[in-house]
This record gives sequence, C-alpha cells and structure tokens, in this order.
Amino acid sequence: MAFNYESEFIFIGRGDESFLENYSYELSDDSEVSGGKIFMSLEILNNQAEAEDIGEAIFANFKQKFYENKKADPYERFEEALKETNRTIETLKEEKVSRFIGNLNIALGTIVDNGLLISTTGDAEVYLVRKRFVSIVSEGLAEESKSETFVNIASGSLESGDSVLFSSTRLLRYITKGELGRICGDSNTKRIGSSLAELQDFIMTEILGRSAVLGIAVKQPQMEEESVFEAEESGGSRLESLLDRIPGRGIFLSTIGRFFGKLAALLPKRLPIPAPAPRFAPSGFFRKMTKERLLITVGVLAILLISGVFWLRSSSNQKKLIQEQQLKLNNAKELMSDAMTTGQFDKTKAAEYLATAEKSCVEVLNSRYLRGDAVKTLDDIQKQRDLLDDVRRIDSPTVVASLAEKRANASALGLLELKNRMFAFEYNALYEMVLDKLQDPITISDTESVILGTNYPDKESLLFLTRTGKMIEYADARFSLVTTKDGIWKKGVDMKSYNDRVYVLDPERNQVWKYIRRRDGFDAGEAYNQDADLAKAVALAIDSAIYVLNSDGFITQLYQGKKVDYPLRRLPLKPVKTPTKIYTSQEMNRLFILEPSEQRVVVYRKDPKNGGAQYQNQYVFKNTGILRDLIVSDTRLYVIDDKKVYVVNMGNML
Repeated sequence: MAFNYESEFIFIGRGDESFLENYSYELSDDSEVSGGKIFMSLEILNNQAEAEDIGEAIFANFKQKFYENKKADPYERFEEALKETNRTIETLKEEKVSRFIGNLNIALGTIVDNGLLISTTGDAEVYLVRKRFVSIVSEGLAEESKSETFVNIASGSLESGDSVLFSSTRLLRYITKGELGRICGDSNTKRIGSSLAELQDFIMTEILGRSAVLGIAVKQPQMEEESVFEAEESGGSRLESLLDRIPGRGIFLSTIGRFFGKLAALLPKRLPIPAPAPRFAPSGFFRKMTKERLLITVGVLAILLISGVFWLRSSSNQKKLIQEQQLKLNNAKELMSDAMTTGQFDKTKAAEYLATAEKSCVEVLNSRYLRGDAVKTLDDIQKQRDLLDDVRRIDSPTVVASLAEKRANASALGLLELKNRMFAFEYNALYEMVLDKLQDPITISDTESVILGTNYPDKESLLFLTRTGKMIEYADARFSLVTTKDGIWKKGVDMKSYNDRVYVLDPERNQVWKYIRRRDGFDAGEAYNQDADLAKAVALAIDSAIYVLNSDGFITQLYQGKKVDYPLRRLPLKPVKTPTKIYTSQEMNRLFILEPSEQRVVVYRKDPKNGGAQYQNQYVFKNTGILRDLIVSDTRLYVIDDKKVYVVNMGNML
C-alpha cells in the first residue's frame, strides 16, 4: 500500500549571511510507474552572488538524471543522479580559478514506493521521527573526499505516521531528541506545517546562523481523502481544494485552527436555527448546520479575507522594495559615470566611486529584486576597472608545451631561457622546447632533488641548486657538480646570475649570498646585503642592481649591497598582496611580477630618473592551472603552471 506524503518547508534564523533554499519535485505524468518524489535542503555560505544559480543547477541536473529512466531500480537511479550532481559541482568549481564556489551544506533525498534514499554533505542532516523517537538517519554520510561532494547513501522503509526532516544544519545542537520527537510526533494526527511552525518557535531564540528545513509527513491514503464536511456534501471537496491552494497553508492554518479552537469552547454545542418560511426549501447544509460547520465556514471566510489583505499589503511592500532597489542601481550608474570622468586625472578617486557603486549593486543582488540589472551593472563596473587599470584578460592563452605528454605526473618548478632556447624544469628533470616542440625529459640527478634553477649566460649553462646544498650545472648536454670553496652552497628561496656571479636570496638569514666564479669552481659565499630588511623576501631579479620582491607586493632595491628607496607609484586598483616571482633584465625598462592567487602578471615601468617604478598594466590568465613562474623574451610573455607552458604575444601592448 502506497502512503500519501505531505511536505512543507521553513527557514529558521535571521540575517542574510548565507543563501538558503528548499526544493521538491514530483513528475506530473507519472501514471504507469512510480517515478518518486525528490527533495533537497541547501545552504551556501560565502558566495551570495552566485548561490542561487548554483543551487538551481545542482537540483536541475539531479532531477533530470533521476527521472531519466523511471523503470530502473530506485537505488541505481539515485546513485546515478548523485554522480551527475558531483560532476555538476566539479564543473562549477573548474570555472573558478580558486575552485571555490562556497561552503555547501546539502541534504538530498527521494521517496519511491515507500522507500527513502538520502545523501548529505557538509553540516546538513536528515532525521526520521517514528512514534516520537528520533533517529539521525544521515549520520556518517558526509565524509570528506577530495574528488566527490556526495559519497555515501542511506536507505530504508517508511511507515504510516513517520515524519522526515531534511535540514541544512544540525538541529540537535539547539533541541533535544525528546523535544523534537514530541513536536514532530504521529503525522497521521498532526499536519507537518503545524509541526514545523512549533519547531521554529522552539529553537528561534537558540539557533546560531540560519537553517533551511523541509518536513515530510507519511500518512495513510484515506486520511487525505477525508473531507471536513460529510461525505455526501459535494461542497466539502471544493472547499478543501480551495484550502490546498493557499500558499504555506500548513503553518498558516495551524495558527487559524488554534484561534477557532479557543472560540469553539465558548459556543454552545448546537446553535438554534429558526424554522424556515413555508415557501422556502432549506438546503441540506443549513438543515444540518452544526457548530463545527459554522466554525469552518467562518474560518474560510476569515482566511480569504486575511489572505486578500495580506496579498494587497505584500504587493504594496514589494513595489516599494523594488523602487528602493532601482534607486540604488540608478545611483550606482551615476557613480560609474563620475568615475569615468574622474579616472582621467584621479584614478584613486575613481576607484572609490566604483567601490561605492559595487556595494550598492551587491545590496540589490542580495535583496533578490532586479537581480539581472544588478549583475549587468556589476559586470560594467568590472569592465570600467579594467579600463582604469589597463587590464588585459587572456581567456585562452596559447599552449606552447604540455609536460604531461612526456610525463603524466610532471610538476614544473620554473622556466629558464638560454640563448633563445627555452627550458622547463622540475625536481629531477629538464625539458627543452625546440621551435615550440617539447623534447623528451632529461634526468638532472638520480639522487638529488632540485629546488631552484637559473640560467648562467657567462658559461652558456644552466645551474640547479639542490635540497642538500649542491649545485648541478648543465652545459654541452651534460650534467656535472660545481663546487664552492666552503664546501656547500647556501640555500634560499630564489637564485639568479649576473655576469660571472650567482646570487642566492636567503630571507631566513636576512641575506643575499654572492658567489663569484673561478676556473675551478666558485668562491665561498659572501654576504651581499648590508642594511636592508629581507624578512619578507620571496624572489629577486637583477639588472645592474638587485630587486628583491617582498610578500606584501613591494620591492627592495639593493645597489652595491646597500638599500635604495624604490617607491611604486600609481598602484593598481587591486593591490598586489601575494606575489611569488619577479622578472627583469639589464636590457628591459620594465619589471614583471607574478601573483598566482590572482592568476596575473603585473607590469611596472622603471623610472631611472626619479627612482622606483610606475604601474603600467597587467595580464590576467584564465583556463590555466595555478601559475608558478614567468619569463619574458622579446615581446612574448611566457608563464607556466604545473604541467603546461603558455605564451602571450604582447606586441605593442607593452
């Protein structure tokens, strides 16, 4: 015997720090075979702007896959639908450079032929209430997995009188099992909407954050067919149909029911009805007018009246809210216009205008009104920022070489150039690119692990510093060890050569070590830094001076070992905060800084007359892995992630 299922949902908590939604669906043309019902409670944290689209994509793809083959085994259908959901989430992550789409708390489930199948992720949980006993049926499902969001499935059979709660958070933090069982007791005698309303009242003052809760009541089939009027009364079925169409009827009617229940206690058992005039034939309804019938009639009229007033007030309030959001968007567009004019002579002021405009648009977006206009305006703000900062977005950079074609587990450390020859290297292998064709990798050492590399034009060779403090030189297609007089090379975070010298950046000892080449090897390392603070140093580059890049995005210049002030002027609107590499040469009048967290290369123009450098433009890369290194050759900018080398022809863009 198939049961009937009544479902309602609520949102518990206050604030807008997360996106909440409940979903449910059942095929309307499901006559031949039971396709089942599907349910989802969802919370997305830390991504308000895209959360609604993400939630809809997850549920839509789950739904499409689940109903693809209704005749298949329900467990197999649910399992395939979860796999499709995992693929959907992975695709959404791949569209982001950071691979972050928000923190997901999701409970997914289906009911087919009285069987319940569920899966959860994050803090979401599913509870089964049977005869006032509460079971956490989702316990242990939300395991950590790097590759999949939904990992495990739980299944079981439902009985008449059961209640099932899907929650985006752990409700038992705020209510005991005993209280939850009392509130969501036998669903045959209590509407699920009334239970949810009572649950909301109970934990509202205790809950931290917010929660989406979806409740399902399992009922005997005949219970939903009973009319509030006697069976022969045709008006009863029409009235119940009318009540069923009222939005949120479960919670709303439970409140009205409590009110009229108190009213009934004050009325006599049966109201006297005057005898009808002889010429009228009273209807069966009025002949049998009882206290209960009168109360229901009055209740329905009251509901219709209150619903009408509520709709008018809601409509008026909604119109007012839309007007308020439209004013915010209009103000944002005015600020954008001001920024366009101001940016020609005061980029900082223009940036402030755009930041204020963006804040207004985000407020509109979070209000859920005029979302399309808000998203378009936000896009326009980003385009205007790009114009102010001269940002070049590289959506599809040209792939020069793929190291994975030669070695599947390749993990590149950097790029090197020597006499117009391009090389990539990893901890034990060197890859050469000849006319954009990748050669087979050459093993640098069978026993050592490379940590740094640099070209060494003075000897037309490449140098590699190992984890154990040894230097390996690659020249004339051979590898050999290069010694230093003190027996071991100092280790650091970066290494560069200049003429016959090699410099190793060592922030741990607040030093740059200088090694000079002799016929039989290198001299012992000399301390080059005299007065600079290098505690934040992450990389260095050399022309006639040494440029030390710091982790906060600023540059320390050393000339003959002494610190020289090196101011950076007209900084980009989005400051450099976590750079990793810097590149320049004696022939270049520009500095190139790599910031992998933003997938960009920021370009500064050197100012030899006044000292320091001035921001010029930047290149933002999409559809690549996390960038690890860069070099510049003529007008070509090369970058590398763990497995691929990309090139951008800058041409006159410099």
